[in-house]
Amino acid sequence: MGTLINVAAIIVASILGVIFKKGLPEKIQKSIMLAMGLGLIAISLGMFFTYFLHIEGGQLKSSNELLVILSLVIGVIIGEWIDIDSRLSRGAENIEKKYNLPPLAKGFIAGTLIFCVGAMAILGPIQDATGGGISTLLIKSTLDFVTALVLASSFGIGVIFSAFSVLIYQGAITLVVFFASDIFPTEMIQAVSMVGSILLIAIGINFMELRKIKVANMLPALLVPVIYYLIISFI
Repeated sequence: MGTLINVAAIIVASILGVIFKKGLPEKIQKSIMLAMGLGLIAISLGMFFTYFLHIEGGQLKSSNELLVILSLVIGVIIGEWIDIDSRLSRGAENIEKKYNLPPLAKGFIAGTLIFCVGAMAILGPIQDATGGGISTLLIKSTLDFVTALVLASSFGIGVIFSAFSVLIYQGAITLVVFFASDIFPTEMIQAVSMVGSILLIAIGINFMELRKIKVANMLPALLVPVIYYLIISFI
């Protein structure tokens, strides 16, 4: 249910963003994107340190440092080898040409990455599947609504298609965890959330136009902690 609310929020916001696009001057749109980039970085840092730092014996300690770094490195190597970013772009462009749609590649990719990458996109469906409620997904839906509104006003109708990415991604997590919750330890969920938060920081940097980062090519990094903990669970 939480994921369906999230999807509906993105669709409605995308439509509103396209409708009111002319009412937002380019200068304001860029300023909003800059502000969103700062906000994404701040929120993502908070999520990251929530799992990265902990108090043990009265001292502040960190956890999973090596796993997070290895996940990013291995993920980037795989992502660059497959070139996920280019494949996503070509796929969106092919849809544009086939159905004579307005440019949607940037909006689709930006929306998909922002809405699907991050701690809430992982923890929300897990909580929903394990009976923990949909509060996290409701918060995410609110944030995604504002984000989709701004993205659609900047990138156009392409943002609305990222709602289907959310449906598939978060829906899959919910179903998998519901039917196989015993094989997903808390440590694995925390490690995946940390990696996801770092990817979200990269998206924030893209929003601020400080540097162009191919975040899509970093997505395989999210799978590395899952594979690692699945392997050690069978050893």
